Amino acid sequence: MRVAGGAEALVARVRIAGGGEGFGFTLNDDAAVARDMAAWDALARSKGVPLYGMLGGSYRKNVGVMKDENPSLPPDWTALRKDILADKHDLLRIDPFAWGSLEQVTTIAAAASAFDLGIALLAPNAHPWEIQYCASLAATLRGDDTRVIVRNSPGRELGISEQPGVGIDWSLEPLFSKIQWQS
Repeated sequence: MRVAGGAEALVARVRIAGGGEGFGFTLNDDAAVARDMAAWDALARSKGVPLYGMLGGSYRKNVGVMKDENPSLPPDWTALRKDILADKHDLLRIDPFAWGSLEQVTTIAAAASAFDLGIALLAPNAHPWEIQYCASLAATLRGDDTRVIVRNSPGRELGISEQPGVGIDWSLEPLFSKIQWQS
């Protein structure tokens, strides 16, 4: 679908046994990211809990959003692991839309936590859905200074959604409700 800002979003729906459904999206061309997000959304919705409840609790109720100008590097676990072991980072920047799955993001975050690194989740296009998803993920990660970073927005605080699922307000994009899903 085309979002209000003109970009194209790949939107996925996952239906689970019992009729529950979940939604996911990406503003890049990796359908796996949208499907993974939709699967987690469906599972959390079916349990009636926010995403952080599915992944071990809430470590914060609000997350800071800050501006960042650094470009995102392509995902390379081997290089990142070497950098972590060599103590090359104070703050680890993670783009959850580039790494492909929630499991990979939590693995990286666990490695960062073991070395007392701060974590910043990148919302690469600063779209409200990206920021909301990153905030929801931030609530699942240990560490006092986890934050969301965007390239073109001033700093602010963002509340963590208490709604069941991944915490995205799908109504922010008017065309979302007009998607004609296949049955």
